[in-house]
Amino acid sequence: MKKAIKLIRIIFFITFFALFSFSQVNDENYHVKIPEFPSMPKIDGKLENPIWENATVLDTFTQYEPREGSEPSEKTVAYLGYDKKNLYIAVRCFDSNPKAIRASLTQRDKVHGDDEVTIYLDTFNDKKRAFAFQVNPCGVQSDGIYTEIRRMGRRGGGGGWGGGGFDRIDKNWDAFFLANAHMDDKGYTVELAIPFKSLRFPNSQPQTWGLQIMRRIRRKNEEIYWHPRSRDINGFLIQAGTLEIDGFIEKGRNFEVMPVVTGLKQSDEKFNPEASLNLKYGLTSDLTADITFNPDFSQIEADMPQIDVNQRYALYYPEKRPFFLEGKDLFDTPFDLVYTRKIVNPQWGTKLTGKIGKTTLGFLSAYDENPPEIEIFYSLDDSEDSEEEESPRRGLINVFRIKRDLYSESHIGFILTDKEMGPSWSSITNNYNRVAGIDGHFKFKNYYRFSFQVLGSQSKVGNEKTGFVPAMNFSLSRRSRHLSFSADFNSIPADFEAATGFFRRKDIRSLSTRIGYTFLPQNDLIVDIRPSFEYRRIYDFENTLTDEQFNLSGFISGWRGSFIWSTFSSSLERYEGTNFRKKTFRANFSSSPFAWLNGNISFSFGDSIYYDENPYLGYKASYGFRVFLKPLTNFRVYYNFNNDKFYESKGGEKVYTINIISQRISYQISRTLSLRLITDYNDYYKKLYNSILLSYEYRPGTVFYIGVDDNQEKDDLGIFRKEGRYYFIKFSYWWRI
Repeated sequence: MKKAIKLIRIIFFITFFALFSFSQVNDENYHVKIPEFPSMPKIDGKLENPIWENATVLDTFTQYEPREGSEPSEKTVAYLGYDKKNLYIAVRCFDSNPKAIRASLTQRDKVHGDDEVTIYLDTFNDKKRAFAFQVNPCGVQSDGIYTEIRRMGRRGGGGGWGGGGFDRIDKNWDAFFLANAHMDDKGYTVELAIPFKSLRFPNSQPQTWGLQIMRRIRRKNEEIYWHPRSRDINGFLIQAGTLEIDGFIEKGRNFEVMPVVTGLKQSDEKFNPEASLNLKYGLTSDLTADITFNPDFSQIEADMPQIDVNQRYALYYPEKRPFFLEGKDLFDTPFDLVYTRKIVNPQWGTKLTGKIGKTTLGFLSAYDENPPEIEIFYSLDDSEDSEEEESPRRGLINVFRIKRDLYSESHIGFILTDKEMGPSWSSITNNYNRVAGIDGHFKFKNYYRFSFQVLGSQSKVGNEKTGFVPAMNFSLSRRSRHLSFSADFNSIPADFEAATGFFRRKDIRSLSTRIGYTFLPQNDLIVDIRPSFEYRRIYDFENTLTDEQFNLSGFISGWRGSFIWSTFSSSLERYEGTNFRKKTFRANFSSSPFAWLNGNISFSFGDSIYYDENPYLGYKASYGFRVFLKPLTNFRVYYNFNNDKFYESKGGEKVYTINIISQRISYQISRTLSLRLITDYNDYYKKLYNSILLSYEYRPGTVFYIGVDDNQEKDDLGIFRKEGRYYFIKFSYWWRI
C-alpha cells in the first residue's frame, strides 16, 4: 500500500511539472479565414469553374524532405472555400516533367508509391487527432485518422508513445467525400468536396480547425508542406496552421443505415445467405452512436501468412473488421487492452464515440457466441474441469474509455474493460475478467514526453477468484533534430489477466532504454543517417534475470525513398531454467527506383533457441524479399517470399526449413470495378490457398463482392488434394439520411 501511495505521488508530481512546462506554437501568419461559396463547384479536377476565383489562395509551401526549409522544386497552389454542406479544397500541382508523375488507377485506400496530395483537418484543434484525405493524380481516394501519439513498444509489451509523423494514418477509417484529379502538360490538379456530415467537430461558431496540406513528389523523394515542418519541433499537428469558418455549416448529425447481405457456399453444401444491419446516428456534431445486428465480419482481405514454427510467444494479427476499426484509436493506451480479434463470433455490437469539449468518450459492447476462455493463474495443484472447457460459451464484452485534455498534446485518461462469460445469456456473469486503470501522456519542455499507465485486474473462473492484481508502464522520451532517447519500464505479474487485450508476455519487470543521434546530410543521395544503441533488461517476479539484450543499429534513408537498416544484437534469454547467450545480425534494404518497381530485401542469421522440453542453442538463418510491380497504370503484382532454416549448430545438421510464398495480383478495370487474385503457399505445412475476388466499390459502404476461396494440401506423392472450396458474395448499401 505504501508503494502504491508513493507511486501516485510521483505521477501527480510529474503531471504538475508538465502542466507548467509546456510550450505551444502560435503562428498567426498561417491562420486563414475561408470564404463562403454561393454554389458548389464542379469536382472534376480541372479547376475551370469560376467559383474558385473567390477562394482563399495558399502558395507558401516549404520543403521538408530532402532539404528542410528550402524552396520546393515544383510550385504548388491551394484554393479553399465552403458552403453550408461542404468544405472545398483544390490543389494545383505544377510539374516541370509531367510524364514522370507517378500515378496509378487502383482501389480506394490501396495507393502505394504514387505522387499524392494529403489534407489534414484537426477539427477540434487539439493537436492530437486529425482526419486525413488523400488523392493521387488519377483521382483515387484514400482517407484515414491521423493520431499524434502511438504505441512504440512491441505488441503486448507496453512501451512508450512517440511523436508525430506522416505514416501514422490509420486508413481503416472510411468517409464519404468527392474527389477528382486531372493531369495535363503542366502537372496535375486535385479537387475535393468534403461534406461536413462526414466530420466530427465542436458544436460552436465560428469553427477553428487545424489545417495542414502536404504534397509528395515520389521520384524526387520530396515532401512539401503549406505550414513549414521542422525537426526542431517534437510533434506534427502542433506544426499545422489553422482555418476559420465564420458562417453556418451543416452539423454532423445524420442517420445512416447500411443493410448487408452475405452468402457462403461450401462444396457439396447448400448456399447459406445471411442478413445484417448497421446503424449510425450522430447524436451531436461531435458524438456518434453505432449499432450492428448479426454483423458481417467476412474478411475480404486475407491475413498475410506469418511463420509460426518454433515461436515462444503468440503472433499478433491486425483487426480488419469495419465495426471494430472505426474509432479504434480512441481505445488505444500504452498497454494493448482492446484487441478485438478476441471477439470471435459477435451477434450484436454497439459503440458510442466522440468528443465533448476537452473530454473524449468511447464505449464498446459486443455479444460473442464463441469467446476465448478467460485465463486464470493456477497453482500447480489446481486443475481445470475438462467438461467445463468443452461446454458452450457466451461472452459479453464491454469497454469504457474517457480522456481529458490537459493542454496541447497532453491528456489523462481512464479505461475499464469487462468480459462476462457463461454457458448462456442467463448465466453470462458466472465468470468474468475486469480491468481498470488510469493513464496519461504529457509533453513538456518542447522535446520531452512522459506517459504512464497503472492497471488492476480481477478474474473469476468457476470457483477460483483472484485478488486485485496490478500492472504498470512508465515511459520517458526526448526527440529533437539530432538527439533522441527513451526509457520504458513495465511491470506485468504472471496472474495479471486482460481477457480483452493482447499481452505477448507476462511475469516480467522490464527496463528498456534507447539513445540515438541523427545526422542530416539532406542531399539527393542521403537524407539522414541514424545510429542508435538499445539496452533491455527483464526480471521475473522471483527476481530472476530472464532477458538481457544489447542492440547496435544503423539506419540510412535517401534516394527515391530508399533505406538501409541493420542491427547487431547480443543477448541473454532464459528458457526452461537454462540461460542461453545469443548473437544475431539483421539487415533490411528497400527502394523505389522506378515508378513501376518497389523492392525490399531482408536477412538475418545467428544463434537461436529451439523451444522444446529439452531446449538447446542452435543456429538460424532467414531471408526474404518483397517485390511490388506496376507494369501498367491499372495492373499490380506483389510477391513476398520468406525462408527460415534452423540448424542444430552453425554448420550442423538442419532441423527444419520453412518457405512461405505469397502473391497478390490486382487489375483495376475502372475506378469502381477490380479483379484480385491471392495465392499463399507454406511448404512446411504443405498448404496452398487461392482466392479470386471481383469487387464493385461504388463508395464506402456501397459494395458488391463475389469470390472463390480454395484450400489445398500436398500429399506424400506431391499431389495437391482439395481440402475445401468456398463461394461467397457480399452486398451492402449505405444510406445517409
